[in-house]
Amino acid sequence: MKPTLILLAFAPSLFAIELKPGNEGIGVKAGALGGFSFSYPTITTQSKKELNPIEARPAGANATLKYAGGTTVEVTTNADGNVTYTFSGLPADVKSLSTGTLIDISFGRGGKWKVGDKEGVFPREKATPPHFFSGNGNHITFSNPAGDALDLTIPDYSFIQLTDNREWRMNAYSLKSFINVNSSTKSIKLKVGVTKGSGDTKVLDPFGQVVAEDWPEKIKSEEELKADATSENTYYASLNAPKLDIYGGLPGSGAQLGLKKTGFFHIHKAGDKSYLVNPEGNLFFHTGLCGFQPSDDYTYIKGRENIYAWLPKANDPVYASAFRKDDPTAFSFYVANTIRKYGQPYESEAFANRMIDRVRKFGFNSIGAFSGIPAAAKEKNFPYVVSLPLSKWSVGIETVPGAHEVWDPFDAKTVSIIEKTLAEKLTSRLNDPLLIGYFVVNEPRYDELPKVIPSLNGDQACKRAFVDFLKAKYKDIAAYNTAWKATATSFEELVPKGLGLTTDAAKADSKAFTGVFLDKLFSLIETNFRKADKNHLLIGYRYQPITIKDQQLCEITGKYVDINSYNYYTHELDKEHLKQIHQWTGGKPIMLSEFYWTAANESGLSGGGNEVGTQQNRGLIYRNYVEQAASLGFVVGIEWFTLIDQAATGRWFSQYNGESSNSGIFNVADRPWKPMVTEMAKTNNTIYDVILGKRPPFVWEQAKVLQQQRK
Repeated sequence: MKPTLILLAFAPSLFAIELKPGNEGIGVKAGALGGFSFSYPTITTQSKKELNPIEARPAGANATLKYAGGTTVEVTTNADGNVTYTFSGLPADVKSLSTGTLIDISFGRGGKWKVGDKEGVFPREKATPPHFFSGNGNHITFSNPAGDALDLTIPDYSFIQLTDNREWRMNAYSLKSFINVNSSTKSIKLKVGVTKGSGDTKVLDPFGQVVAEDWPEKIKSEEELKADATSENTYYASLNAPKLDIYGGLPGSGAQLGLKKTGFFHIHKAGDKSYLVNPEGNLFFHTGLCGFQPSDDYTYIKGRENIYAWLPKANDPVYASAFRKDDPTAFSFYVANTIRKYGQPYESEAFANRMIDRVRKFGFNSIGAFSGIPAAAKEKNFPYVVSLPLSKWSVGIETVPGAHEVWDPFDAKTVSIIEKTLAEKLTSRLNDPLLIGYFVVNEPRYDELPKVIPSLNGDQACKRAFVDFLKAKYKDIAAYNTAWKATATSFEELVPKGLGLTTDAAKADSKAFTGVFLDKLFSLIETNFRKADKNHLLIGYRYQPITIKDQQLCEITGKYVDINSYNYYTHELDKEHLKQIHQWTGGKPIMLSEFYWTAANESGLSGGGNEVGTQQNRGLIYRNYVEQAASLGFVVGIEWFTLIDQAATGRWFSQYNGESSNSGIFNVADRPWKPMVTEMAKTNNTIYDVILGKRPPFVWEQAKVLQQQRK
């Protein structure tokens, strides 16, 4: 059969575009359109078997992909935006190839798409059905509100699908193309390019709000901000919080429950209940706020200055403090609005003093993750949490390729960094009674390890250790080949290449070694933490639901933490799920360390999988979630994400692909979402009555309905 050549041509670029093959696909930097990652081809056979790369080896502008069964794909790119996939050994019964990319949810606020002669807007509300376009076409365009566009010309016989991934709790859209091929197909060529819009469309107004939408709390003038500066004192003075001890705990509860006063936060277990105890020896339920300073409200402005109705210069004498320190590319409209409001430059300690007093009125009693710790916390006896100072940007610790935020405990350099960093950098807070404890890391993807470790090469210490593990188990290569259905001539041959998990024995071996990996890593961290700090709590790894639903992981985690932290995003809190996790960890208490809900139409910001419709509903579902959790007897605290809403054009550190959610309890105009915080305060200010069984937990039946809709 004559070889088939498939051409995918993209419109000529009008400004620079950058392509870079990575571990999962080809990264595309497309100017103000943002970043995209076009997935490496998935091969589908006539029997509907799907093959994905078991080994991806990027090298500069190129990459080599290997698939189970012997298929190899050579990937080449160049500076002109050309991409070529060259195939060898395609399966005899190959049917199609598929590739695609995620599209940022921000396209839902004015972004457009066109496929052939059909066109539309990206859906603002979750699309039903989720595939808002399915069909054949030879041209695809999608553009952002400013008119920047990505154009794709593809063969007539390709099938195109545009999907709203919020149906599956992913706050993004996706583009996927399916291309019919056969075993004689030799290559696929792509050319990537973008066109820049006219720049006439203003996306945000001078206050950092979306121009094209309206909502009840939208600021219309600077005079409104200035009026708030005088009227807000009356509002906050009208709020009454209960009398608590110096650290925000329940007075007299220590004597009532037999708790000890140690001078530091600690866990007390009494039968099947766990209590977080503050330095005074009283019961303390941690109600923390993540990002307790301007942070997610900064947005990246470089290269898209034209979409803002107003922007000052970074050295502006009035608004210079609204830029991140030493970074003229990151600007906060929230900070600019406080400057307008109070007539003073932003100052972090003045902000912290004001905010601590405010949020205490709403019943929040501590600073959560991702926060700088101001001097005001000490002055006002406001407890806080921090994270271990382990990151690539701060101490150069590397992660395992393909596994998010995972460190390799078999790597000597990684071990040395952990040991040295914890020994040197924990001493400054050693005797601070306000410090509750340390998170280890945020949302590591340990669930990816059983797939990732076999795919690595010998440069990674954990891959070498995995081969040693296999050698110790099977003793000779013939036994290994039988179990894995392989044809290796020696164990040494396994080190540099990716290993396909095509048998149950292979999957079981990889899972078992993951347990060895985790035990070694968690032991390393806990041992060195205890050497450096015996006074504070180790609050765990802030797992996601996709990671925590693993008995092996939870059992190992429970050996090495004081509290198991869980970033649990849901509508209806699943008590049986939490009880199972608690049991797997050997009874370790849980902190629900990150969650929020949004009201897109009442905020002008993104909703996504956390949407609940109104600001009051945000408060009602908070009540349901927190009180149901506290009633379990082993949940010792929560952290709401975040203090301030995210920027309407996305968080600064993600540049053009940043989250832009209504996550805060304060909006861009420094106004609290009053219907929400009114409900939150009802729970926060009486939470000890729920914990001590003096009243039943609040129930909001609508949470169940929303959860069913989410499924």
